[in-house]
Amino acid sequence: MSLRRFGVLVVTVVAVLAVGMPPVFGTEGPGENGRIAFASDRRTGEDLDIWSMHPNGGNPVNLTADSAADDFGPSWRPDGRKLAFMSNRATAINPEEDFEIFVMNADGSGLRQLTANRFDDEFPSWSPDGRNLVFQRDFDPVAGQVDYDLFTMKADGNRQRNLTRSPGIDDQDGDWSPDGRRIAFASDRDGDHEVYTMRPDGARVRQLTANDGPFDGFPDWSPDSRHIAFATDRDENFEIYTMRANGSDQTRLTFDEAFDFGPAWSPDGRKIAFATDRDGNDEIYTMRANGSRQVNRTQHPAFDIQPDWQALPGRHH
Repeated sequence: MSLRRFGVLVVTVVAVLAVGMPPVFGTEGPGENGRIAFASDRRTGEDLDIWSMHPNGGNPVNLTADSAADDFGPSWRPDGRKLAFMSNRATAINPEEDFEIFVMNADGSGLRQLTANRFDDEFPSWSPDGRNLVFQRDFDPVAGQVDYDLFTMKADGNRQRNLTRSPGIDDQDGDWSPDGRRIAFASDRDGDHEVYTMRPDGARVRQLTANDGPFDGFPDWSPDSRHIAFATDRDENFEIYTMRANGSDQTRLTFDEAFDFGPAWSPDGRKIAFATDRDGNDEIYTMRANGSRQVNRTQHPAFDIQPDWQALPGRHH
């Protein structure tokens, strides 16, 4: 299965644990963490669906079982009541089956299409107030071509605004900080993929990582907006790192020869979910925020990727 198929559209074709105490974010306890949404092909072995499960892997539920298309890139609204995602399903306003942004209730009901155009709209992320979304648009979805920009829009799909406006450049993987002040993203504007941040209006771009050649991407903010988890192949294979919001203290959390990618913080900031193929197929793992206690939560022969962790309704910040 190609990288593009399962949504790692950010690539160019695309046992030792970290030491130290995990950072503490707020006063919430473990009970503050809701379900983990993820993408999987376990229903058919062909198309991807959006699933959710308990953080321990129990009670998996298929939320898009009615779709024969690829549904992936789930993103929980900060109140935990809705999920945004991308899909190439055919609809009355998407007859060409491009990737577009959709939103649904936490149980899979109330599906609504937000974008409709001849481009591919991908990987949504909510603003902390749930009123807006950031997403990436592929202006040239032909395989092997790169031209992504980051957009914002209202939660109903209106007022779409291009933030990056960089023809021929790959700006993607937008993630809105919980304090609302910055959007983290990955870009190859300086020759290779690095992690950047910018204001929600696209101004004041700051580069956080700087490596010759390796790929740094998949940024995900901690609940207190002080840290960013990301994936990088600077160690000759993809691993999960964290760093401070200014790019300092870059710390490696995973030490495995496999492909570890797509980190997602738990709402209480004590754990990080991620995807890995270390067991011979892609699975969802969780670990403590310092990299310890890495546990396979899906344990399924199917393709399980792209975790995102729900805040329990009524307990978001």
